[in-house]
Amino acid sequence: MLTRPRRIGSRALAGIRDPTYRGSYALVINTAGTTAFGVAYWAVAARLYDRQLLGRSAALVSALILVSSLAQLNVGNALPRFLPQAGQSAGRLIAYGYGASSAAALAIATAFVTVAPRLSGQWHFLGRSAALAAAFVGAAIVWGVFALEDAALTGLRRATIIPLENTAYGASKLLLLVVGAALLPSTGIFFSWIVPLAVIVPAINWLIFRRYLRCSWTAAQASVLRGREVVRFASVDYLGTLLGQACGNLLPLVILSVLGAAANASFFVAWTIVSGLALVATNFATSMLVEGAAAPHRLTELTRGVLARCALAVAPGAAVLALAARPILSIYGVGYAAHTSSLLALLAAAALPNSFLQVTFTLDRITGRVGRATWSRLALAVLVLGGGWALTKHLGVDGAALAWGGGNLVVAVARSPAVFSAARGAADPVAAAGAVPGAAAGPAPGAARAPGDVAGTRGPGQHRRPAVGRHRAGGPPAAHREGARACH
Repeated sequence: MLTRPRRIGSRALAGIRDPTYRGSYALVINTAGTTAFGVAYWAVAARLYDRQLLGRSAALVSALILVSSLAQLNVGNALPRFLPQAGQSAGRLIAYGYGASSAAALAIATAFVTVAPRLSGQWHFLGRSAALAAAFVGAAIVWGVFALEDAALTGLRRATIIPLENTAYGASKLLLLVVGAALLPSTGIFFSWIVPLAVIVPAINWLIFRRYLRCSWTAAQASVLRGREVVRFASVDYLGTLLGQACGNLLPLVILSVLGAAANASFFVAWTIVSGLALVATNFATSMLVEGAAAPHRLTELTRGVLARCALAVAPGAAVLALAARPILSIYGVGYAAHTSSLLALLAAAALPNSFLQVTFTLDRITGRVGRATWSRLALAVLVLGGGWALTKHLGVDGAALAWGGGNLVVAVARSPAVFSAARGAADPVAAAGAVPGAAAGPAPGAARAPGDVAGTRGPGQHRRPAVGRHRAGGPPAAHREGARACH
């Protein structure tokens, strides 16, 4: 009688211990922690600030993240991909990435604070304060470095520090939110987001440049990279990455422009809660990308494993958010519970097709079909943003949720044959191997099992043509692996 439950328990335990998904589980824990801080943060903000000010501040934060995402120039995908082959040039590669992102952030953020107040009356508050405009430009530069730190840590196989970094940031941000309500009643939310970076960014980069680069197993290796290879790789996936980011970051701005700041406050609260659930699938897809690039012959196994884990994690989470929407939102206040419950339920349901799409885009990168992923993201952006603009005028914030869920569902259905084909074993592993720079069609390299190796928060995009093919497929020499252990 107990044999079958024991077998099920043993299989579940074996699945959890599977090193292929170890990085995913660590990142899922990180996502849970950051989501908890996010929920607590906006709950406190909703109690301390009125809905009008909260909505305006949420839009400003969304604009900051959008501008920074544009300015990162896809370096966040290039660093994890190329740092293991950068050898002695790893530090220079990270510095060039920071420099390119900072220069782009300066230009784009300056343009935003100049143009946005002239295009919409909702942004006049930004044009009336030169200090706030200057702070926004500086924050965009620093936020870009803050985001790229995670990519650098991932490429150096030090991603286990990321949850600690984000926990420190979340706690500091929450503390400053409370302090800012008294000292900066109109801008306390925005400044609570950027002030902690003044400590965290230098501290993490001290670890990267003074410790982790010296202890990296590639530190003694000669570089096999050429600058144009890195630039070509980053540029190929840039458009698709921008389209994917635009859907999430522009939708709150659409709501602000159509419905105003109060409605955007309701949407942003629900959006923050659901975003943590959506990141679960992204974490599993990241591990699938790393393992699939290293061992294309395992693509069928990986596709099935990631689909199953996404379903087991996302579906129950979506059900809980939908069924318990009102009590969850009640922590933000009676007004949010009364007017935002249906919105949260709709966004939670949309997490299911969105998770499926994360797996789809990862398959596109592994098999070298980056163009297909870009076209899919373009269709998704048109459906979500165009539908959101139209539906919010008639259905309010629920219309934006319907546009988000409907867009994801339509594109997921259209792309489902490719995923099901991979899950059945119909994908061509030889083509996948040829599409991934330097990948070997054999067992996963030893580097993929190195101590402390955790899949990154942002999976590297893949290139249709090999960019690097001169590194050893067997991973780092044993001596370098031992050196990495000694640095822990």
